[in-house]
Amino acid sequence: MKAATHCGWPVAVERLIGLARSHDLGDRIAAERHDLRESFPQGAFDLICAHYLHTPFDLDRATVLRAGAHALRPGGRLLVVDHGSTAPWSWNQDPDLRYPTPHEVAAGIGLDRASWRVERADAPRRRATGPDGRTAEVTDHVLLIRRTA
Repeated sequence: MKAATHCGWPVAVERLIGLARSHDLGDRIAAERHDLRESFPQGAFDLICAHYLHTPFDLDRATVLRAGAHALRPGGRLLVVDHGSTAPWSWNQDPDLRYPTPHEVAAGIGLDRASWRVERADAPRRRATGPDGRTAEVTDHVLLIRRTA
């Protein structure tokens, strides 16, 4: 198993390495740091997760997600969880901000339906707690794609 993080998050990689070692999994988990504009982890994967891969930096999300899908083994899954609503404590309160639906994200990745199948594309709601302790109902967008061939 490998973990990759954006180039600005070395602490996450260090923590993962420490946790793996503390659980005697150091030989089973490799942690790598990647600038996803430049490189993607090498290998074939059973699961690739992209949670809240939103950034103000120049990053072509569709290209990154497509690379992730192509790095899956047959039967492997790409899980994309995105914001579907703006929490009251978010730094960006732009009323015109629109979050793409899971189906729009899937279409933007542009995968051949003969080799990939959308298993889940929905917008569940949940109760979330912000950094100041306030709670609010938020919507997440969940997309799960399985490589079939």
